[in-house]
Amino acid sequence: MSQNSNSRDSAAREVIAKVWETTKAADITTVNLKNYLGFYKDPWFGKIEIFMKNDQVWFRSLRSPKLTGQMHYYKANTFVAQWSDRSQAEADAFVIFSLDEEGLGQGIKMKGISPLIDFSFDFQYLNLVRVKDE
Repeated sequence: MSQNSNSRDSAAREVIAKVWETTKAADITTVNLKNYLGFYKDPWFGKIEIFMKNDQVWFRSLRSPKLTGQMHYYKANTFVAQWSDRSQAEADAFVIFSLDEEGLGQGIKMKGISPLIDFSFDFQYLNLVRVKDE
């Protein structure tokens, strides 16, 4: 492995560590979690569900079951999805909600945490929009 590659890997690990430090220090008691729960859909990615499980917020992709995992509050209207299938760990992602004037989740954009995320996780193209609960 080249020194340049080691440097990139080290910088990526540092970025990821800072994100997880932020989630550990975040005050989730200020957030009304019910405002985020429900179903969201993207024409390409399909439907996802944001739901509660054991007093924790979870993300579940109906089309891509490997993209299921606990969400950790980050800050403002942003959470971090930590995929349960750790073979997908390099694709842990920010889940950024757009809210209406009452604070109810209306849409979701996503962004990989790692600057070295594989291009096949093209979260940046997703435009998840709230749909009627099913």
